[in-house]
Amino acid sequence: MDLLKLHDFIGARVFVTVAGNRLLSGTLVASDCELNLLLDNVEETTSETRRRLGLVSVPENTIESIKLHESALNSILKRKQTLLRDIV
Repeated sequence: MDLLKLHDFIGARVFVTVAGNRLLSGTLVASDCELNLLLDNVEETTSETRRRLGLVSVPENTIESIKLHESALNSILKRKQTLLRDIV
């Protein structure tokens, strides 16, 4: 897994748990050196509600975890391995 860096996940659907037991699911658009995230097409889920938010900036200090589906991870890993093999 050392092969992958955060920028490899741009374009992937990620699930970000943030402070206050909120889950944000959206497409990773960008990140910066501080690990602040920019997500698009975001849906926020709490224990009581679910709502669509659109484009959201997620400050690093609010992030508790970042996850994605295993199938997406495998696809990203395979694509990166193919690119590296073609370079060499």
